[in-house]
Amino acid sequence: MIYYDRNKNSSAVSPREVRDYSSAFTIVELLVVIVVIGILASITIVSYTGISSRAVSAGLQSDLSSAASQLKSYQAIYGSYPTTMVSNCPTAPVADSAFCLRGSGSNIMGYSSNGTIFNLSNVNSNGTTYVMSDTKAPRLITGNLTAQASPTIAAGTAPYHVIVSPDGKSVYAVNKTSANISMYSRDATTGALTALGTPTIAAGANTQGIAISPDGTSVYAANYDVNNISMYSRNTVTGALTALGTPTIAAGTAPRGIVVSPDGTSVYVANYIDNTISMYSRNASTGMLTALATPTITAGTFVRGMAISPDGKSVYATNQTSNDVSMYSRNTTTGALTALATPTIAAGTAPYGITLSPDGTSVYVASYTAATISMYSRNITTGALTALATPSIATGAGAEIVAVSPDGVSVYVTNYDVNSVSMYSRNTNTGNLTLLGAQTIATGTNPFGVAISPDGNSVYVTNQGTTTLSLYSRN
Repeated sequence: MIYYDRNKNSSAVSPREVRDYSSAFTIVELLVVIVVIGILASITIVSYTGISSRAVSAGLQSDLSSAASQLKSYQAIYGSYPTTMVSNCPTAPVADSAFCLRGSGSNIMGYSSNGTIFNLSNVNSNGTTYVMSDTKAPRLITGNLTAQASPTIAAGTAPYHVIVSPDGKSVYAVNKTSANISMYSRDATTGALTALGTPTIAAGANTQGIAISPDGTSVYAANYDVNNISMYSRNTVTGALTALGTPTIAAGTAPRGIVVSPDGTSVYVANYIDNTISMYSRNASTGMLTALATPTITAGTFVRGMAISPDGKSVYATNQTSNDVSMYSRNTTTGALTALATPTIAAGTAPYGITLSPDGTSVYVASYTAATISMYSRNITTGALTALATPSIATGAGAEIVAVSPDGVSVYVTNYDVNSVSMYSRNTNTGNLTLLGAQTIATGTNPFGVAISPDGNSVYVTNQGTTTLSLYSRN
């Protein structure tokens, strides 16, 4: 055995200290190895991500197709689709009256239906969203809007609110200053609008609100300056409106918001100055309205926007000056409203527009001065609203009107002061909103009303300053 003497100049070393330096890596070689490993790792990650993404998409589509098949079997047996459905039902069997959906894995399914058509959504925990309807196969949704090839169409002076007919064939906009209604036919494929041969029909002075019956045969307009409601029959083939024999019915002072119940038997109008809601019964055959025996119910200060739940059991109204939302239960037999035990819930400053999700579990309120959307969950039994843990989300300046897509996965709000629409994705399980990547899309000057087609493919916005409608396609 040879030992190394550290005090002598000897080249002898212990076998334990022998190093074969001739086989060591150089720095360059190490760098090459690291680079190669990095490339291989990247390829592996990309491949895995692609496979994982395809698996998520396949699972979402499979859930939807399976649910649609079951729904169509249900419709064949009972003659209509269920109008309510419980998402993520328990594993235990449930009765047909509690028809439910359960997505596979972490998928959350949503559902809405009027009994004749249905819309399904399915959202993965990573945010990937697919939707389908009774007539359309599953498709990926981002919710982003794109201006149509012809991005605008002329309207009357100061167009206010806009609606799309339930059959998707017609669009109507009330024109505040010209006191009339613009009438358009809609291309079901492209979403493009064409003014009818007779492009407008007269309304009362300072027309602000508009609503259409669920069967598409009646249209109603609120006339702010003359305190009444104009009543029209609609030709379901041509889309043309005709004033009824008795063309108007009295409302309260300065009517603005107006809604028709999902069963078509009731109409409600927000009277801005006298802080009441007018209540009417509707003749389904003629479209005529009749004031209820108790014709009004008290609301908050400067009541403005109106919304009714898809199940017809709840009515909500925004109160611009008292900065809250009035909540009512609705008697589905008589149409009469009753204030809830806790009659209001706080909103942002100057709440204007209000809407519900198609499944009736969420309510959203656009507040003009606060530049926010207030977000609430709705108790589907009592109708009471509860602010979400994160109670609001920012909009652009001057938030006016808010709308939810028929599939329940997208929300849009008009920003009057900055000429844009803010775009959000909606978590169909929690109701929370998240701004899309694009966040906003440009409109004309002073956008106010917003409406979405029943197929969810088109969005329309009224531009008061440029007397136009902006036309968008929705992914």
